[in-house]
Amino acid sequence: MLHFCLETPIELLWFGEFISPEREWKHLTRRLYEYEMMVVTEGELCIGDSDREYTVKAGEYLIMSPTLFQHGTKVCRCRFYWMHFRCPALPASVSLAPHGEFADADAVRTIAELLLSSEAAFPRSVRSRYLATQLLLELCRGREETAAKSETSKSRLCENIRNFVTFHRFSEIRVSDLARELGYHEKYISAVFHAETGVTLKRYLTQCRLDEAKRLLLETDYTVSEVSYYLNFQSPHNFSRFFRKETGMTASEFRNASPPAPTAPTPPTAPASPAASPAPASPPSPSVDAD
Repeated sequence: MLHFCLETPIELLWFGEFISPEREWKHLTRRLYEYEMMVVTEGELCIGDSDREYTVKAGEYLIMSPTLFQHGTKVCRCRFYWMHFRCPALPASVSLAPHGEFADADAVRTIAELLLSSEAAFPRSVRSRYLATQLLLELCRGREETAAKSETSKSRLCENIRNFVTFHRFSEIRVSDLARELGYHEKYISAVFHAETGVTLKRYLTQCRLDEAKRLLLETDYTVSEVSYYLNFQSPHNFSRFFRKETGMTASEFRNASPPAPTAPTPPTAPASPAASPAPASPPSPSVDAD
């Protein structure tokens, strides 16, 4: 789950609409320094980050968190609105899944077109920031309505699991902790979660903790030791061992890994101007003998 504090409008960086070329288009590979929202209106967008791959179909959205490796997974044809933005996570005003459906395509398109017009006239204005925030809220509304229509006892259990993990994401959570808090047997909640999501509960708990560690490393100036204590690891050594096991690199390597900045071309040297001729020396003043 993603969490956003909307006490003030989000910080809008860029917004636009993209229509892929007819053939052989694949999303570029780059490091993503901020959140990117993609709302697909036609076709399918095939894209991935450092941890997973997504196929985002028409009528769906994806909000990708900052990542070292945003990349296209295969050639595709699609049309989508895209928005780069920054927004603090805490205190959380809204929460939504990174990938999901939006319920009202007309409402999404209306807000997006208003935002396009606003950006064309007054880029990153207060009006644009409020419209961008409204677009994010519309996706949240769609998620709530979709969940209300399809909710079952098992899906409610999975939602309760996610909520528990969200509110205790800075602690080490075990399956036994969840079972005790929610009043179910460990094997039952593990089986239900796996059947509903396709991910084992243990893997989900590990991934949530890893995602939070990556976010803190990319979005804050905390030292590795501070991140480890913030996430309630027993020691920085335990955190480092956990991070290397999950990512194949140290936390410092993860934070510092970035493509080299492009070198600016050296401007041509202007031809030297001809040296000015020295001014003629003034004739010496005649000496006057003292009487």
